[in-house]
Amino acid sequence: MLMTFEWLQLLGTTPLEITATVSAILGVVLIARQNMLGWPLGILWASISAWLAITEWQLVSDGILYLAYIPIQLYCWRAWIIGNSVSSVAFIPTWLSRQRQLALLAAVVLCIVAWGQGIAALATQVSWIPQPSLLWLDAITTVLSFFAQFLQARKRMENWVFWSIVNVLGIYIYWLKDAPIYSVQYAIFLLLGLYGWLQWHRSLKQAARVVNH
Repeated sequence: MLMTFEWLQLLGTTPLEITATVSAILGVVLIARQNMLGWPLGILWASISAWLAITEWQLVSDGILYLAYIPIQLYCWRAWIIGNSVSSVAFIPTWLSRQRQLALLAAVVLCIVAWGQGIAALATQVSWIPQPSLLWLDAITTVLSFFAQFLQARKRMENWVFWSIVNVLGIYIYWLKDAPIYSVQYAIFLLLGLYGWLQWHRSLKQAARVVNH
């Protein structure tokens, strides 16, 4: 049986959802094109999403993540400003070394376990925190998003790999939470992530050609 949605549901069921979605999509497009104006749009998206995640969907980890995005994206915005002011050639996308990739993977796994256990314990001790929904899926997307954001600030190519995992899980999580606009949003993010990877990869190859010549 096919499930259908009204156009309003696809665009967003509330003005906040619509505003967040438009800001998020435009922000990711700009970041993929290495335009720093994407960061203030990301801050707007994070602010609205934090409110919705905690008050509407009881996704505690996601709510904390969205709140943390605000200072993190301010940091990323500053990092890009400084990086571009130092040298327009030097601040280009790069891959981490294999050794650092393995260390990064180990750190991610440890942080996911610690985060999930911490949120579960916190929910039993603090009355205003709702009982977490989809605890471990939420923990995975939260931790990967933190790491991806900082990798993106330093223009490390691995950030797009992490975002792809987050986006696939995000589609599933928000579909289960009956939030189709955010499910569609993460599907769009997945496509934009592939676009971003291609754009950054092109910049990396162009820089390599300049060095070789």
